[in-house]
Amino acid sequence: MIARRFRPSDCILGLPPLLAVVLAASATAQDGTARGLTVAVVQTRLQLYDRAAEFAAHMARRLEEAMEHRPQLVVLPEDIGTPLLTLGDAGLLADCQRLAEARTRLADRYRGPIEAACARWKVSPARGLWLVKADRIREVYGATFSDLARKHRVHIIAGSVPWAVPQKCGEVHNASCLFKPDGSLHVVARKVHLTPLERSDGLDLSPGEPQDLRVFEVEEVKVGVLVCADGWHGELADRLVKQGAELLVQVSANPEVWGDGTRRGWESSLFTQVERLGVYGVVCMGVGSLFELPFQGQSQIIAPRRPDGPRGRRPYVLRETRSATEEEVISLRLEFPAPRKKGQ
Repeated sequence: MIARRFRPSDCILGLPPLLAVVLAASATAQDGTARGLTVAVVQTRLQLYDRAAEFAAHMARRLEEAMEHRPQLVVLPEDIGTPLLTLGDAGLLADCQRLAEARTRLADRYRGPIEAACARWKVSPARGLWLVKADRIREVYGATFSDLARKHRVHIIAGSVPWAVPQKCGEVHNASCLFKPDGSLHVVARKVHLTPLERSDGLDLSPGEPQDLRVFEVEEVKVGVLVCADGWHGELADRLVKQGAELLVQVSANPEVWGDGTRRGWESSLFTQVERLGVYGVVCMGVGSLFELPFQGQSQIIAPRRPDGPRGRRPYVLRETRSATEEEVISLRLEFPAPRKKGQ
């Protein structure tokens, strides 16, 4: 286990005792006020959709559960928008057992448009399929979360979605998007370090560029986003913290069975960055299965110090989902010291 489960008696205002004292003292020393941010982490099932209305209804239910916690920021998992590839085609794939079989059936159905995309952009058939579907994926994903952000007046980190970039011809990124309370969409992270499946002809996505990572503000708190495997690469977390990130969010979809060994492997991911950089961390996991791929993991909210850990420096789990396989929401209000005034 990475850390023992949080107990309400362990914290004041959602923080371990030592950390609460340190931050409170820091805030008081500056101007007597601290900033707070309530985050809801929405562990969500990944599934195929045949109609846009099915996706919108599922996301609406997840947001309604999240809003019971009165959050200012809602986080969903990586690949939340990937199953939109099957819009209009879920029936065709109903009896497919493997991703490769599903890809073959879609390639046969869209052979003409895929060949045209391949000829135009000089890309593989796998990339061509994403490009053929890109406009519909972007339309449904964008409209769904834009409407929900406006309805609930909340910031949403809407996991990630295969995102075709018009200005970069033929590229399709695993991109995490932020929706502000006014419904506006902002691409805040394109996955830099792709997994073998994402790089191969199976999906053939495009890697992002580190310099494109940027922070954004929610209630005066600066937030940076890493897409799954990027959490293992400290130079990316460093880049966000240098921009002022006080909270690092890792949107993830772990395609393997969750157990003690798997969990220990995740210690070298966001946990390492939180410990090293002294910022808060949030991990949001996708669950369920897509074809032969099981998606499992426990979502967490992490503090940068665990008072009773080795050297007093181990990260501390403030909240964690009970299950690694079911939908669940965890939430917490995080406290941050007041920003220093100019000249201090």
